Amino acid sequence: MLPADVACCTLSDSASVRDIVENLNSSGKKIVLLLNGEGVLVGTATDGDVRRGLLGGYALEDDGIKIANRSFRTAPAGETSSKLLALLKKESVDYLPLLDGRGLVVDIFSEGEKHQPPKLDNLVVIMAGGMGIRLLPLTATTPKPMLPVGGKPMLEHILEGIRDEGFTTVLISVNYLGEQIMEYFGVGASLGLDISYLQEDFPLGTAGALSLIEAEIVQPVVVINGDVMMSAKLADIVEYHRAHRAEITMGVKGLDTQIPFGVVTMDKGIITGMEEKPTFRNYVNTGIYVMQPGIVRGIERGARIDMPDLIAKEVSRNTVLAYPIHETWMDLGHPEDLREAEKSFSPERKD
Repeated sequence: MLPADVACCTLSDSASVRDIVENLNSSGKKIVLLLNGEGVLVGTATDGDVRRGLLGGYALEDDGIKIANRSFRTAPAGETSSKLLALLKKESVDYLPLLDGRGLVVDIFSEGEKHQPPKLDNLVVIMAGGMGIRLLPLTATTPKPMLPVGGKPMLEHILEGIRDEGFTTVLISVNYLGEQIMEYFGVGASLGLDISYLQEDFPLGTAGALSLIEAEIVQPVVVINGDVMMSAKLADIVEYHRAHRAEITMGVKGLDTQIPFGVVTMDKGIITGMEEKPTFRNYVNTGIYVMQPGIVRGIERGARIDMPDLIAKEVSRNTVLAYPIHETWMDLGHPEDLREAEKSFSPERKD
């Protein structure tokens, strides 16, 4: 029988991609081991494998083995810790499945789980200056980021998540009813954050407020819309951005749309095929970005510019990358979105 801390991250090789995602979220491990019917390890899957698979066109309901790593590294059970540590470093992996003489997994070796997040010196900018027109009349006297979700402003949820990941310095762009945000959060002492404000004299668009940053920027800047709530980790997106040497990394979310009719394909008026009620997958912008300092410094001060226009300048250089978000993500732009978020973040909800 496998030890509990190994069994918790073990699945059958018939598991779906969704099963792998759920296991990664619940086990506390950064790896899933896929075993065949004889208990032999046939694949491993990490968060990176999942995201690469989603970008490659696989869906959450597909077989997990399709996105798994089949060229995984293992070590023999009974090997010394010093040799295992050296192998971890050499292979640049976090975990090593340990196999017995029959080739069956009996344990996993890792350098140790890190429970306290490291302090991150990336500047986090929250765009909170919009008027929230789609949420009228709720936003007639309250800025959208201050609308309550689960008993407190949605912006407070965002800030708590930022803090819990290890980020310390936050800039909040404010315009419409911005004094309410500034009065409520102040300098961030009650949240254990260092909060300052980018005050727009007039709306600068979804990227223009970045031109108001006066602090020296030496690390990639994290930008997130003030009406976005998610369970994905900003720190993971930053790490992905660094590893791929991107100029801009955008968080994207897969969206499946089913056409309620039979779709006909034609060639010069001749029907060549028909597919009944097909489903198409597209990726949508989540309002989450990581940007190199040079991108931010290059924005004209005080000029109105929206994020799509800023990104369009870089797309032709092939330096804008997508980070697929398979975790929960909510864009709270409509009343029904608020009601759905209320269910997820209600204080009475038990996980």
